[in-house]
Amino acid sequence: MRGVARDATRWLSRLNSQSMLSPRVSRASGAAAWTSSTSGTRRASTGEEEVDGSTEEGQERALMHYCAGVRRIFSQREDASALSRDREVIVDCCDELKRTLPVTYKSGTFMSAVALQTAFGFELERARGADDLAAITNLIVRCAERGLVPYHNARETYARVRDVLTQHGATAATQTLEAFAGERIGKGDPHDVHDVTPWTMTRNNPTLDAKLVQAAMDVQKSGYAVVDDVFGAATSRAIQNTLETFVATHFADENVFKKGELDYSERHVLGDAQVDKIRDDTISWLSGDEDGLVGAFAQTLRTTMLFPLHLALSQGSQSVLAPVDSYVSNVMLSVYEPGARGFVPHVDNCGPDVDKRSLTAVYYPCSSESREGGALTLFPGDGDREIRLFPTRDRLVLFASARVPHAVESRARDAAGRRVAASFWFLGDPRAVGPRESDAS
Repeated sequence: MRGVARDATRWLSRLNSQSMLSPRVSRASGAAAWTSSTSGTRRASTGEEEVDGSTEEGQERALMHYCAGVRRIFSQREDASALSRDREVIVDCCDELKRTLPVTYKSGTFMSAVALQTAFGFELERARGADDLAAITNLIVRCAERGLVPYHNARETYARVRDVLTQHGATAATQTLEAFAGERIGKGDPHDVHDVTPWTMTRNNPTLDAKLVQAAMDVQKSGYAVVDDVFGAATSRAIQNTLETFVATHFADENVFKKGELDYSERHVLGDAQVDKIRDDTISWLSGDEDGLVGAFAQTLRTTMLFPLHLALSQGSQSVLAPVDSYVSNVMLSVYEPGARGFVPHVDNCGPDVDKRSLTAVYYPCSSESREGGALTLFPGDGDREIRLFPTRDRLVLFASARVPHAVESRARDAAGRRVAASFWFLGDPRAVGPRESDAS
């Protein structure tokens, strides 16, 4: 058993050196370069001295806070059986660590999630044996379900620890791991809406990846791409139900939804009436730590879709899009009510020298009829073409953030319901996304 722990420690050390357990913290100064204006304005509770959690100093403070807290929690439990027995108590303690972070975040405290994952990585290195590896990994998986660590980090940790335990014949520990983490992560593709879980939603699969790779190629050729049936019937229906419930429950809450603003919060400069003439939606920023499928959906747009898009848009050793975990940005949930004026033609990117938004993704969780208005109109190329796209359930629209002007048409006053869309901006090199000038059609 000591050999298992020793080999696992060496393997996990290599994992850390490859930035798999601590990708964001290990690239602290690089992450700051991808700061975006698209993350909303929610902040953590403030202390006497406010430190921005997105800076290198802020990331170090968050990491030390989590490392000290997790070490204290683990030191109070003697062995793997105690870690398993007290799993829910430990998760509650980790949630308290999140609430008491000594830094603030404009984008919400989920920005600190990888710091907690890194703290768990250090505990994996300290593991005294196979049973500890299994217990800690199960704990990480449960923390992901509580919005404390990213689903993809928990999934990667599970896969690697499972491989180590299997390779070393740690049968009992493997069974412990599979009975909890494996049961959750290993579920097959959902056949109906009741089979959809955060783990099935955030998982990459060959069908989804192939659609996104082809869409990335279309964006490079035409400036935009439209992907219908992107997630499939079961998952898309679950997303629709989840987001419609979220909107119905929270739409009147000014702490969750607010009037849409222009870049850099120009509402306070132009005034409410002037901004409302430009855009007339109400928005909520989803950071990824919301309960259940809401948070999972945000992580799906941000991370699950980025994996194949990042690969497809790589040019040799150069990456057009910033890699997973090099930044954290939020999903914008946008709601246009019946009679809303829409959004005038505009380009998302404010200037490639100051704005790293490169690829815009818009996902429609529900459909509306053409007579209800609310079409997304794209003006690709030289603007001499108009592509009108009506909201259609499970439709994803991608376009070059710096190259494609677009608008949202007004909604009919007698429209049957609200028009809901979720938008995300992938950061990177805006000049490298979309057709070259000579190739534009």
